[in-house]
Amino acid sequence: MSKLSKKTALITGGDSGLGFEMAKQMIAQGSTVIICGRSQDKLDKAKNKVPQLVTFRCDITKHEDCFSLYKMISEKFNEFNLLINNAGVTKRYLLEKNEKSDDSIRIIWETNYFASVMLARMFLPLLIKNKGTIVNVTSALAYIPLSIEPDYCASKSALHSMTRSMRIRFSKLGVKVVEIFYPAVNTPFQQGHAPKIAIKPDIAAKAALKGLNKGKEEIRVKIAVMMYIMSRLMPKTSVKILNASIPENTEKFLKDA
Repeated sequence: MSKLSKKTALITGGDSGLGFEMAKQMIAQGSTVIICGRSQDKLDKAKNKVPQLVTFRCDITKHEDCFSLYKMISEKFNEFNLLINNAGVTKRYLLEKNEKSDDSIRIIWETNYFASVMLARMFLPLLIKNKGTIVNVTSALAYIPLSIEPDYCASKSALHSMTRSMRIRFSKLGVKVVEIFYPAVNTPFQQGHAPKIAIKPDIAAKAALKGLNKGKEEIRVKIAVMMYIMSRLMPKTSVKILNASIPENTEKFLKDA
């Protein structure tokens, strides 16, 4: 029997892409799954596809929305035992062109890093009571940065470090902390410019959930394993290799993205 059959989970950003694929596969394994997202339309479409899903509109960058989400779950799902911080955003740009506004940078960090930390702390009492698990979704780019996604890479690297600190502290409270490192996955997140090596979301989610079922604390999905090894054995060369994949006509590529 799958360990996920006994889980009551929240997946942030679960209304599309990888989050939705994880939710769909967890439902199939017997989990109770709550998904949240900013778009009610996307949430409705997700529920139409998988009626068993529980949906809740929430902007995780807003404390009041997160508290409303926490209140709903603590009142209706007292057995809640799995928080999956999956939501993430990115923006490709050239650092030297100074094309990003402060607001764009803030949104990336608030979504990718601060919201994950805030939700982990907010749900901690319930997770302690139910001996639950926190899953932070990061990226293989936490190991090897891609220069045209500097804020995404930096925020995921920061979450990687925070996850390790959480693991040390929360283990003393009976809460397990897991990190999933995804490679490039062909979802709307890629903004129509998924690299050739990008894998399908169903394959990525299946590999991640397999790791969760095995009880792993660090789950590196597919190509993320190779990127981890490369970052350790040849850190400078791995950065050069990855960034060599950026198109020569980078400015036009970014304008089209």
